[in-house]
Amino acid sequence: MEEALESTTPFLTIDPMVSDRLEAVFSALTDGDWNSMIANDEELKARLISQGVENPEDRNSIKWDDANIFFLSCIALSPIGQPLPLETGISKERFGRFPHGDGSPLTYLRDWIRDSKRNPESLEILSDLLEKLDTRLSGTSIERGIGRLDMRGWLTLSETGELRKALTSKCWMPAANEPLDGGCQDAAKHLLAMLRAAEKRRCGILLRVHN
Repeated sequence: MEEALESTTPFLTIDPMVSDRLEAVFSALTDGDWNSMIANDEELKARLISQGVENPEDRNSIKWDDANIFFLSCIALSPIGQPLPLETGISKERFGRFPHGDGSPLTYLRDWIRDSKRNPESLEILSDLLEKLDTRLSGTSIERGIGRLDMRGWLTLSETGELRKALTSKCWMPAANEPLDGGCQDAAKHLLAMLRAAEKRRCGILLRVHN
């Protein structure tokens, strides 16, 4: 079964993102004022200029699609300007292609966690944040771009911490009839490794799909 999934399902990654830029760039691209957003972020303006954008204040002059603008504006870079993936060891591979359904541990958790009756408020927070990470960009102009860029959702650093706390709380339990024995616990473990790595880096996160 796992061999079949590996040949048919996409690979997922959690990318580190500049937390305090995510909401601003998202809003500017979907329904906001791009010029004002750039005017308030000199570092972003310099980043776009370094990538060949001559007039970053003018959205219409930037030839990239919304997805690529969002990704290139918000991806966290090293001091020398290179992407620096989160260090999570084996969890990167285990999270990347989960051995069930569409290959996503987020889908599995959303489908198979249940209320433990101990903290329904935390379960509501957990469900909301899992949905945001899994679908926040669905149906927007930012979801897909040229170069096979496929993004599902994002969380700020604060939301990343909230999700980590909810996942490690006793607000949820696996469904009695979950299809994989220990599947929810395994999916949560590898997602937690990603969340902790992002908190350590003080960054937001993005769920990206590689087909």
